[in-house]
Formats: sequence, structure tokens, C-alpha cells
Amino acid sequence: MMKQISRWNPKNQTVQNFKNEMNDVFQKFFDDSFFSLSDSVFNKDRVLTPAMNVEEKENTYLVEVEMPGVDADDVDVELDGNRLVIKGEKKQESETKDAEKNMHIVEHSYGSFFRSFVLPDNVDANHITAEAKNGMLHIELPKNQDSKPQRIDVKKSEKK
Repeated sequence: MMKQISRWNPKNQTVQNFKNEMNDVFQKFFDDSFFSLSDSVFNKDRVLTPAMNVEEKENTYLVEVEMPGVDADDVDVELDGNRLVIKGEKKQESETKDAEKNMHIVEHSYGSFFRSFVLPDNVDANHITAEAKNGMLHIELPKNQDSKPQRIDVKKSEKK
């Protein structure tokens, strides 16, 4: 009778568990934001992704984009065909007047940001407005009056 060959060896299972736990420890260590290169001062050209809400109303679409600390002059809103592009930059103000200032943690994010999405066909591109207020960018995208849904009555046919 032939013995079945198995790749699983109970003796090696404890070694594999140890290896998995060590991998997890190192992964958590390097994923921590304190050690992460993406949050490092060495990575100045970081791209931010601001949070965004899009709401549809009867006559318009409303887009809200979070931009705390961003000056309205540093934001561009463009319409490229049927694509809305929002881009800008959150600039870091650096002041070195305080010789005793030692920063230990810097969690504020700085850098350029970019969001884009395709607009529905029923947007009136000639009447789009944008306003920056209290750290939010509000964009109003009115709908074309021609593209409003219309109810079509269904007639009953007479059977003969």
C-alpha cells in the first residue's frame, strides 16, 4: 500500500505561524503613519484627495469638496468636454522666527490635490457656478431644462 504524500507537515506549522506573526509585526510597524514614507517630509510632491459629496436635486447637481486651509485663489475648476476637473494646492506656511520651535509631530497635510469626474449629459455647462466658503468648495451644476424627464401617457388599446 502506498503512503499518500502531503505537503503539510505538522512540525512545520508552528514555524509558519511564527513567520506569519513576524510578518504582521513588521507590516504594522512600517504601515504606521510615523514611519510611512507617504507622510514623510521627504515626499513633498504628495497628491491629496479631498473628500467630496455629490447630490442630485430636481433642477441641479450640487458638489461639495472639502478644502480646509486652501485659499480660493489656489483652486481651479475646469470643464473639459463633459469632465469636471477640480485641482489646486494646499500650501504650507513656513515661519522660522522662533528659534526654540521643535516640531515633534506634523499631521497637517500639504500638497496638490486633484479630483475629476464625468458629468451627466443633462448638465447646462454654460451656467455652472463655484464658490469657496468656510473650507468647502460648492459647485452648482444646473440641469438643462430640455433634458427633464417627461411622463408619457400609455393608452389602452381596444381589443376587437
